[in-house]
Amino acid sequence: MRAFPLIYLPIFQAVLICLLHTGNSISYAQSTDTIKLCSETLHKNRQKIIESKSPNSQSLFPALDPTYQKLRQTYSDWEECVKGQKAPLLPFKTLSGESYDAASLAGKIVVVNFWFMSCAPCRAEMPALNKLVEAYKGKNVVFIGFSTDKADRLQPAFFEQNRFDFKVVAGALGLANSFQVMGYPTTYVIDQGGVIRQAWIGLDSATGQLNPYYKAKAAIDNLLAAAGK
Repeated sequence: MRAFPLIYLPIFQAVLICLLHTGNSISYAQSTDTIKLCSETLHKNRQKIIESKSPNSQSLFPALDPTYQKLRQTYSDWEECVKGQKAPLLPFKTLSGESYDAASLAGKIVVVNFWFMSCAPCRAEMPALNKLVEAYKGKNVVFIGFSTDKADRLQPAFFEQNRFDFKVVAGALGLANSFQVMGYPTTYVIDQGGVIRQAWIGLDSATGQLNPYYKAKAAIDNLLAAAGK
């Protein structure tokens, strides 16, 4: 299935997201179907909310905007829908040549971020994600950045301007489709058993630039505590 990232949109001045419209083993089949249903429901409900919004009804304060609150609830519903599902991780190789699959990641906490170079919210959250990598050095946590950009576009010059400490995987559109990604950035925290424990779409500027750090940190800390590490 082919998917194309669309333009970056400020959704009611707060949720920054690059919208996406999208035209393995038996153990993953049920979870994959559920994740697909979660994404389809999100897309349907998001479209209804956006189409029903009056052009002149936007408030200067997102907390007072009923349409913004409906969108926030829609994204929250998606988050709850995907939690507890098996992560559909296909085999992949990083730009530095490291190879991974579900078996090699078993027993590790995995933070997955889907992004692409021209996605402004993706670049905006990179400092918060880098802070995560620094916080969990030496811990049993792996940070993977799946970019839909081809390897020949991900040149050192880009990372000199946009530092990103995750292990970067190029040409990851197939993995994005596997996860039924509906917008960029999308982030998942996956537990040691390969189950999604936290997820979110976009960068919510209303809650601060470090919101991705705090959301992921809470989930990671809980998983480490449960494992006694």
